[in-house]
Amino acid sequence: MDYQLLVFVTVAEKKNFSRAGEELNLTQPAISQHIHALEEYYRARLFERSNKKVELTQAGHILYSYARQILALHQKAERAVTDLIDLVTGKMVVGASMTVGEYVLPRLLGAYAKKFPEVELAMTIGNTAVICEHTLDGTIDTGLVEGPVEHAHLQVQPFLEDEMVLVVPAGHLLAEKTVVDPEDLLNQTFILREEGSGTRLAAESALHRLGLTPHRVIQLGSTQAIKQAVEAGLGISFMSRWAIRKEVALSTLKPLRIKDVSITREFNIIRNQTRFQSRACDEFVRFITSEKIQDFLRSRT
Repeated sequence: MDYQLLVFVTVAEKKNFSRAGEELNLTQPAISQHIHALEEYYRARLFERSNKKVELTQAGHILYSYARQILALHQKAERAVTDLIDLVTGKMVVGASMTVGEYVLPRLLGAYAKKFPEVELAMTIGNTAVICEHTLDGTIDTGLVEGPVEHAHLQVQPFLEDEMVLVVPAGHLLAEKTVVDPEDLLNQTFILREEGSGTRLAAESALHRLGLTPHRVIQLGSTQAIKQAVEAGLGISFMSRWAIRKEVALSTLKPLRIKDVSITREFNIIRNQTRFQSRACDEFVRFITSEKIQDFLRSRT
């Protein structure tokens, strides 16, 4: 019965049998069979079905509320038992915005997996807006983002400081400098991330502080694409120091600071306060905010 309720809740939240099947690794006929069994048990139709999506009936809305509570209690009971025998198990899906996901999270998950080998890990990457959305809808358990977040249902906790630097290609007129004046940036083409990106927001904030309006903006959808565009001489950009370590070592990109301006930001942990948090998630947050892991990360910047 518990599993049938899980199937029911997943269909209700995904509003689609096929997407629910993908989430639970079940075929659509299997999903339909579980829902049919529940409808027979409760002697009520739970969904109104159409070609594009399914919607809860009045009876379905009532059952959904109770099913969420039942599943939450089941998770709490499971956690209480595993806590008793000091095991950290289960599955954890971590979502991260681009810079964190590509340059920080793999190291964190590698270290975490060594300490908690019984936890099944999965990772998804998107921009800050996407990660917030997936944290809210329960697709991911814990999010790590590089942009400021404000939402009534999200708990936000800083875990790592990041420095943004101006990046120019080797051979650029500014590459001979280590510190530049704002005036040096006039008439420059800036390459920026897409709207919804934490890095884009940080770059726009920096430009606003400098009183600069870019002569031209090129928008690209990934950090890697921006690095390649800068290397090719298409423009300059603001990027995280985490993202350019390899290119700096190879001398293909030159990081610059701007006179009298420090551009720093926090990488944040976000969690949905309205959803149950497994012990694996709690231990992950405790792990990545520990002083030992912070030192481990800083030693690799």
